[in-house]
Amino acid sequence: MIKNIIFDLGGVIVKLDRFTCLESFKKIGFEDFGSILNDFIQEGFFLDFEKGLITAEKFRDIIREHIGKPVSDEKIDKAMADFLECIPQYKLDLIYNLKQTYKVYLLSNTNPIAMDHVRRLFCASGREMNEYFHKIYLSYEMKLAKPDPEIFMEVLKDAGITAEESLFIDDGLKNIQTARSLGIETLHISSESNLEKEVKTRL
Repeated sequence: MIKNIIFDLGGVIVKLDRFTCLESFKKIGFEDFGSILNDFIQEGFFLDFEKGLITAEKFRDIIREHIGKPVSDEKIDKAMADFLECIPQYKLDLIYNLKQTYKVYLLSNTNPIAMDHVRRLFCASGREMNEYFHKIYLSYEMKLAKPDPEIFMEVLKDAGITAEESLFIDDGLKNIQTARSLGIETLHISSESNLEKEVKTRL
């Protein structure tokens, strides 16, 4: 029944480290960055950034305004990258192997600063990120963000796939609920889940 698999990125493929990220922002002077950084749903100017409504340059300027002193782009980008810890090799192998049989897509709420780091994490495996997916859908490029139903409908339309033949994998319950309401098969996992085991039970 399942012909297409749509993966979330952070918390599903990439291991997240919220604590280290918040500590890194504290070190550069942003004490309450945790008020806008949530594992599942972003808010305020962070959400605007992830929806592509503001540029990376504007995002960094807002960060500097909150801090109240000059901070280099590199230090801000490093603090952002600290949210994205690593990609376990078994997940990369799983996705690459699934792509040989299924149509495999990525749908992520993310931003260009984070994606620069994510692409480096993928490249460390010896393959480019694009080699793992038939197509990559990113919130800041689409000007949409999960859990908005429109972003799911746009993926289905653009990829030319049906909801009933698609499995969506995410660690955010609201994202799962929206996908399910549209008729998409879903798999809700946690950071402690064994992705390979969970996926194979649904295929």
